[in-house]
Amino acid sequence: MKKITLLVLMMTFTTALIISSCQARGTELSDEHIEALDAARMLSQYIPLPALDEVRRGCPACHMLANEETGAYTLAYEAFVRAEARGHQHPQVFAITDEVNVTRCLDCHSPGTGERDGKGIVAPFSLRDIVHPAHNNSQYWKLKYGGNCFTCHNVNGIGEFQLLSEKVDVDEKGLPNPDKLPIPGAIPIN
Repeated sequence: MKKITLLVLMMTFTTALIISSCQARGTELSDEHIEALDAARMLSQYIPLPALDEVRRGCPACHMLANEETGAYTLAYEAFVRAEARGHQHPQVFAITDEVNVTRCLDCHSPGTGERDGKGIVAPFSLRDIVHPAHNNSQYWKLKYGGNCFTCHNVNGIGEFQLLSEKVDVDEKGLPNPDKLPIPGAIPIN
């Protein structure tokens, strides 16, 4: 298997975002954008990172039942264990061993509005305020699993983010199976 570096993946994501953003606005890449992309490409050649066993995309690609007794590492397990670590209890809306889809999490953790702005629609936190820091501040997630923005997200044809609620069938570079497009479980982000 070819070695894939996190920097290259992040550079690819950044490139896609910049290009999508420019296309959506009908503008060209600026000299500053091109210079930044060139610098990232050059750096990626000199920073060796471990090869990945597999590229994972979509929440269930990582959050799957690994221990039937404890529920590790389902989303339900993560919810219960993380709440307990903060001295709280997660509501008993599912069992710790349930393999819930992230859409169940969004039932309470979608971004709130009005008086709930900055919180979940029912929960104290929105899902993005939980998973972005938890994943992006985890060296284990980044180095062992090659975690990056495309692990959980897709960018649609008009440059908008989507959440990958199902495991995506991908090749060694993370490209989705062309026979399974549009990507199943890719849901718009509000």
